[in-house]
Amino acid sequence: MKVNEYYRASSLEDAYQKLQASPKNAILAGGLWMKKMGQSYDTIIDLSKLGLDKIEDKKDEVVVGSMVTQRDFENSKIVSFLYAGAPAFAVREVMGVNFRNLATIGGSIMGRYPFSDVITGLLPYDVELEFYPAQKMSLEEYLNYKGKMNAILVAVHIKKGEGKGYFKKVKTTALDFPIVNIAVSKVSGEYRVVVGARPMVAARSYKAMEYLNNGGKDFAKAAELAVEELSFMDNKDSSKEYRVDLAKVYVRRGLEEVSK
Repeated sequence: MKVNEYYRASSLEDAYQKLQASPKNAILAGGLWMKKMGQSYDTIIDLSKLGLDKIEDKKDEVVVGSMVTQRDFENSKIVSFLYAGAPAFAVREVMGVNFRNLATIGGSIMGRYPFSDVITGLLPYDVELEFYPAQKMSLEEYLNYKGKMNAILVAVHIKKGEGKGYFKKVKTTALDFPIVNIAVSKVSGEYRVVVGARPMVAARSYKAMEYLNNGGKDFAKAAELAVEELSFMDNKDSSKEYRVDLAKVYVRRGLEEVSK
């Protein structure tokens, strides 16, 4: 990675104006994947002094600053109470502790990485992203947004709810990328089913969710609907067929678990 200038922003407006100054300027979060991708930048903009590293427990939601590290997220007592700890567990599955001490929640989301455990782990819930300048959209809307988001992610709002979540990452070794990852929730009686690392970015299966939320009880059938609706591909880590088989097994198990 080649960088011409490192810039520490004094405010969100300062950071935003610097970001607009050149299409080759970029926000620095943890910087881990940015370094790995090896691109060149005119300026990288550091948000570390803007107070975006806090987790707040509000009445109806938990607000996670975009610069909160994955390690702080997984260890947060506030987060641990969300959906039987499923979102925290999903983040705990990312690489090793040293990595999670640096990687941020906001950076993981903004990258829209197809292998992201963070995105898969949050997508079964009502999650809203807050940007600067003032703009909000759901996590799912952001994942479907075409092109580069010309704004700064400030916070992740996770709505509270009564229910339970499940997350499964299938990997060869503890530090590997996922072959596939699965997240399932049942909140206020409503099911949500998410499959990521297909190897495309995580997505909800609306066919499976419609079947379940209209009274369907056959979890194996719901899993079949999920793999029929979502696309799977081969890559160096796994075949398409193996991913499909894994997804069917763990969607079914996830549904069984959240239904207990």
